Amino acid sequence: MRVVETRVIAADPATVWKTGGDTANIADWVPAIEKSHQEGDVRYATFAGGGGEASERIVEHDDSARTYVYEYLSGPLALRLYRSRFTVRDHAEGAEVVWEAEFEAESAEEEPGLAEAIRGIYVAALDSLAERSR
Repeated sequence: MRVVETRVIAADPATVWKTGGDTANIADWVPAIEKSHQEGDVRYATFAGGGGEASERIVEHDDSARTYVYEYLSGPLALRLYRSRFTVRDHAEGAEVVWEAEFEAESAEEEPGLAEAIRGIYVAALDSLAERSR
């Protein structure tokens, strides 16, 4: 299944990337995450409200292209596979942020619910990133 959320933020792309591209500190702007840190290429995140711990591997990070890719290793979500790309692009009105994921749930029945949950996390995070980038 695929989820894509795009947002145009009225801010300099470099400013947006400075926050959004900092893979270790996603808790600073992703409301669903209350705590995060990174050791080497593995990022650890604690979901807010007692939602559990997750670990993800940063498999690609390119500051000049303002993009990174990460994969879900473990955590509370029933995922068999999850690979996501976060990108900040130039846009006539500032910065365009594209956050996309390809994933497979443990069972096909769980995919629609997980897609909605992931979409909700992305939307709230992009709202927060837009607010922080002003």
